[in-house]
Amino acid sequence: MKMEKIMLKTTQLLILCVFVASCSRVETVQPQKTDIIDAVFASGNVISDHEYKVTANAEGYLTKSFVEVGAAVSAEMPLFQLSNRVQSEQLSNAEILYRDALKSADPNSPQRKQLELQVAQSQSQLELDKKNYERYTKLAASKAVSELELEQKALQYENAIRNLEINQKALDDLINSLNIGVENAKTQLVIQKENNADYFLSSKIDGEVLQVYKKEGDLARRGEVVALIGGGQKLAQLFVSEEDINAIRLNQSVVLNLNTAQNSNYEGSISKIYPSFDQVEQSFIVEAIFRQKPELLYHNTQLQANIIIDEREGALVIPTSYLAEGDSVRLQNGDIKAVQVGIRNDQWVEVMGGISLADALRKPVEQ
Repeated sequence: MKMEKIMLKTTQLLILCVFVASCSRVETVQPQKTDIIDAVFASGNVISDHEYKVTANAEGYLTKSFVEVGAAVSAEMPLFQLSNRVQSEQLSNAEILYRDALKSADPNSPQRKQLELQVAQSQSQLELDKKNYERYTKLAASKAVSELELEQKALQYENAIRNLEINQKALDDLINSLNIGVENAKTQLVIQKENNADYFLSSKIDGEVLQVYKKEGDLARRGEVVALIGGGQKLAQLFVSEEDINAIRLNQSVVLNLNTAQNSNYEGSISKIYPSFDQVEQSFIVEAIFRQKPELLYHNTQLQANIIIDEREGALVIPTSYLAEGDSVRLQNGDIKAVQVGIRNDQWVEVMGGISLADALRKPVEQ
């Protein structure tokens, strides 16, 4: 990519003075005061501040497009649907299993009611056997019943205690098992819903559909980009050469010229400088915001930019062709004089010392 430094404007032209010597015409020029600007040229294109690639998370045929290019979209809204017959069946089965699990775990389910009845019966039996044991204990003290009969009542009481414990544990285990079944079924349902959601493609940002790369009926493989969403403000993406990148700073002014509006220039400023050299573009990439925007600004519009590096008002300048190697000039009488230079580009050179407005200059002798 060819880059060049140019001067964007001057307030007045240098006046070329032609002097006629005794035997030849000698072309000379006198320094003049003018405004001079030093700039870095860069090409580029219009991009969105935020861009999101809608990517297929599963493989399937595109069965439905809910949006078209140019449509406004919001985050998480469905944009495309992929074929998902198998996944849809798995989701349906997961929903059935979850409903069954909830039904089984319901307090009024037959399984729970049966065990709860057994627990209640065991509790009633325990209370009865406890009373009988306590009554026989009193009767045994007065020798109204035998020790054998007391032992039998004691055994019945102990059995009633154990039977209640067994039935209560069975009920607790059933409730725990059914609740675990509900949680497992719910987890599977969530997983299947998430898997099913992979077949409905959405954007993660609010914005506009910039590109759609698949049409209905096309196969979208996992990881393929289906569409591009642009959000936020429009920016100028600029490609700067390696030899110029050190001159670029944040907030520098930029003059932008769009291919869609070639007769107009728009002001901008550098908003971001990427720290890494882009191997694809073979350039450094910087971004600029538009201080002025055209009425219509299309994504990916090609553009040219001049990044203002330095500028001086009322500078003393001479044509670049009149500056010799080693930063010197040739006076009208042929003498060589060293000068101090500032801004320079292909057309003009700022002279900061060594000559004045009164000096007439001749072109350097070609080596």
